[in-house]
Amino acid sequence: MNRQQSRAARGWWLPILLGALFAFSATAQSVSGVGRINPPASGVNLKRVRPGDWVAIDGSGLTAVRQVRFGLATATFTGNANRLVAVVPPGATIGPLSLSDSFGDFFSTSFNFQVSPRITSFQRSFPVPTSPADAIRGVPGNSVRINGDNFVDPSDPGFTSVVYFPSSAGGYVLATSELVATATMQVKVPATAVSGPLVVVNPAGDATTAGAFYLQPIVQSMQPARAKIGDTVTLRGTSLLGATVVSFGGIEVVPSEVTPTNVTAVVPTLTQSVTLSVTTPGGTFLMPTALILLPRITGFTPVGGAAGSVVTLNGDGLNGTTGVWFGNVAATRLTNVSPTRVTAVVPVGAPVAPITLTTANGTNTTATPFFGVPSVTEIAPAQARPGATITITGLNYSNVSRVRFAGGADALFTVESPTTISATVPSGAVSGPILVTNPGGESTGGRTFTVQSVSPVVLGTVPSSGAPGTAVRIVGDNLSGTTGVRFNGVPVPNFTVLGETNILTVVPVGATSGRVLVLTANGSVQSPANFLVGVDADLRVTGQVQPLEPFVGGEAEYSFVVRNLGPLNAANVGLTVSLPGTTVLETTTSQGVFDLFGTTVGFTMGSVPVNASVLVSVRVRLGGGSIVEAVGRAESETLDPDALNNEVRLTVRPVRPELDVVLLAGGSVELRWPEVGTTWKLEQAEGVAGPWSNVTATPESTPTGQRLVLPATGGSRLFRLRVP
Repeated sequence: MNRQQSRAARGWWLPILLGALFAFSATAQSVSGVGRINPPASGVNLKRVRPGDWVAIDGSGLTAVRQVRFGLATATFTGNANRLVAVVPPGATIGPLSLSDSFGDFFSTSFNFQVSPRITSFQRSFPVPTSPADAIRGVPGNSVRINGDNFVDPSDPGFTSVVYFPSSAGGYVLATSELVATATMQVKVPATAVSGPLVVVNPAGDATTAGAFYLQPIVQSMQPARAKIGDTVTLRGTSLLGATVVSFGGIEVVPSEVTPTNVTAVVPTLTQSVTLSVTTPGGTFLMPTALILLPRITGFTPVGGAAGSVVTLNGDGLNGTTGVWFGNVAATRLTNVSPTRVTAVVPVGAPVAPITLTTANGTNTTATPFFGVPSVTEIAPAQARPGATITITGLNYSNVSRVRFAGGADALFTVESPTTISATVPSGAVSGPILVTNPGGESTGGRTFTVQSVSPVVLGTVPSSGAPGTAVRIVGDNLSGTTGVRFNGVPVPNFTVLGETNILTVVPVGATSGRVLVLTANGSVQSPANFLVGVDADLRVTGQVQPLEPFVGGEAEYSFVVRNLGPLNAANVGLTVSLPGTTVLETTTSQGVFDLFGTTVGFTMGSVPVNASVLVSVRVRLGGGSIVEAVGRAESETLDPDALNNEVRLTVRPVRPELDVVLLAGGSVELRWPEVGTTWKLEQAEGVAGPWSNVTATPESTPTGQRLVLPATGGSRLFRLRVP
């Protein structure tokens, strides 16, 4: 060349990459540095690029540059006199970066820019393929040739390319290289490779084949293993990429979804269990086990019926039907007419529920229920008047369309649950069975309902007593047609009827205790109990004591009777019994409870109705006093017009027993005394001054009392009975 070489090598900033730089222009063009700037790089990576990377060219006079090439490919670039930025072109090849001006090349790097691999084609090379389809499939151990560029850098022995296949374990597996050259490679398919694109990798980057290399598909599982027509079956395995057909026993189906490890397909119309196969560009895999065809019910007729009626089930996979159930009740009889039809006889007690069919392969249940005929097992209340709401209990009340009372009267009703209906007794209904209708039919017989008359009923009054002018509520039924009210024959001038169950009124002037009478257009009725007219209740207390003259230290029993003379019931009645000088031994009452406070007993009796009595008794032991007076007094929250008869006093005078002493022949002594209780002690002494001691001998009981015979002692003795 006749152009002057320029070496403007001031401050080299890429000493690892740059060798000698050559310029062949006579102008002042010079290059001081070249390297990749995007993605950022340093060291050896400054010269390793992929298409699209940016490479900076620094120097001077660079506005004269007309062309930038990476190997054999021309790049686009921008810049100024001091820096150009070139974009690595898609067809870049391994080689030097060169610059040209209008006179030709004036600069070329002394090293090669190393570019990521580029793949133009691939195919199986051994065994030799027999067709284009055969060229993109193989098995482990086959050889695959890949054509393209940038597989090696002749100037750098360490720069070479390798090939990865998708791996059955996930990710990729490295293939064994058989040949690596700049524009071609040959590798051996690894043992664990599966279908998928191949990846070529060199130190500058990687490239992926535009299509997949296919290996023999393998299916490892089928889910579900049992299915019915229309279900989706998923085959899971390896090398399933590109699956085009799933065969169900020879019936080919296009997969609905395909991934490298999954193939899904919809079960077509079959008549029996079949073996599946899946076909991909890599080959066909035949499943070792069959898909079990489950039964499927597509419909049935009729939609409901009574026991003994015949139902036809339509569907597929029905061969070998072994059982039909209506809810949980087995069909009386079934017939397997064909693979698509079964007939069954409705059993007794068939509910509103889906029908279930079972074959040797599995079970299927209808999407809609069969309607068993409804039944009526209970009606509550069992009798009511027209307009009342009743509850009907039974079975199969889903989709009930009609509730009919005897006499043909249809009722308004609400289905509360499959076993409960609320219905309003219609006008015109008569006593008899209630019939319920659903899509399966109408109930028969069952419980009988009684339609009540509209005669009035009085259950009672609130309150049950009161003086004239007292507000009273009469409670009952069928009272809406009330025309008059009387208190023991005395009519009331005004009253208010509240529906069927209540009448508001007041006790009339002149009324006396007795029944309340209600008059209606449908008859009259009396209250079940007397209404008590008045404002008070007269309590009277009577009593007695036995015995009237008990022994000192002996026992006595006091009895008190509290009686309510009316006219009102006495509320919260209490009786207080005071027993000074005694010890209370036992207390009883015919009503209420009692509390003991020393020698006082308090009785709480609650309410005492008119003319009712309460009896109480108190058993005591008497002390040594000469007179014991017990007092019983009654009180009530109800006004009492006569307080004088609310109290009674009972007086007793205890006496001392007499001791008879008889001297018997031989000096023995016979002692006799009345039965006075265990508190009296028999004592003896040799003189009046004592000392006195207890006689320990046991006396005998006689009809007149106690008797004791003591042997002679040879001296004088004194005896006495004493209360300790």
